[in-house]
Amino acid sequence: MSIVEIFKQVELRKVKQGDLFKRKPYAKSYFVRNHYNPKDFFGAANFTCTNWDNGNEVFLKPSTLVFVEV
Repeated sequence: MSIVEIFKQVELRKVKQGDLFKRKPYAKSYFVRNHYNPKDFFGAANFTCTNWDNGNEVFLKPSTLVFVEV
């Protein structure tokens, strides 16, 4: 079974809060989708996502393509 058959590419907005995803199909790290940050004077709308391994946070646009296990 190839890596393409294990993961499905979806937009981040389709991933439920608390679910795990990868940013690339061959990546080692998983991320957890956290809360949604609406657009305000600080910047554009985004989701807060936490690296499962080290706890670092990244802010990704809702339209970002990510990979979830099938």
